[in-house]
Amino acid sequence: MSDLDLCYMPASEALRRFKAKKLSPVELMEAVIGRAEATKDKVNAFTNTHFDEAMALAKKAEAKYAKGKKTGPLEGLPVGIKDESYIKGKPTTGGSLITRDFVADSSSTMNERIIRAGGIVHARTATPEFSCAAYTWSRLWGVTRNPWNPKFTPGGSSGGSGASLASGTSSIATGSDIGGSIRIPASACG
Repeated sequence: MSDLDLCYMPASEALRRFKAKKLSPVELMEAVIGRAEATKDKVNAFTNTHFDEAMALAKKAEAKYAKGKKTGPLEGLPVGIKDESYIKGKPTTGGSLITRDFVADSSSTMNERIIRAGGIVHARTATPEFSCAAYTWSRLWGVTRNPWNPKFTPGGSSGGSGASLASGTSSIATGSDIGGSIRIPASACG
C-alpha cells in the first residue's frame, strides 16, 4: 500500500486496521504529514501545524494498540481542526491579523472531545477572516486552493478543511456552518 493510499484511506478503515495491528498510527501520520508537506504550496490548506507533537502522540497511540490497551473512538487519527475553535495552549487566529498571536487558555467542547477520543490534532485548517466568506482567503494566511484544480476555490468558510480532506492531508477535519460553510467546501472539493 502506497503512502497516497494511506492518505485517502477512510478513517473507519484506518481504525479497523489499527485494531487489527495491520497499520500503525505512526505510519498513517507519517504519510499524512508527508502529503501535507508535498501539497502545502499548491493547496495552502493549513495555518498552524503541530507535526512534531502529532508524531509523538501517534507513537503513544501505536503503543496502546500494540499492547491491546483501551483506545478511544478516534485513537491515532490525524484530525485537522478549523482555525476558529479553541485548543488550550495553541494559537487560534480565525484567519485575522488582529488575532494572529492569540493563544487559547481553554479548549472548545468539540475539540476537547476530539482530543479525549484520541484524535491527534496535527494541523489547523484555513478559514477566511472570522469565517465570513464562501471562499478561503485571508491577509494572514493567503489563498487556499482547490486540490483538484488550483484555479478554483475550495469554498468557505471551512475551505481549509475541505481542501485538506480532498488533498489527503487529514483523516477527518472539523468545520462549522451557518450559511454554507461546510456545504460549499463539500460541494467544491467532493
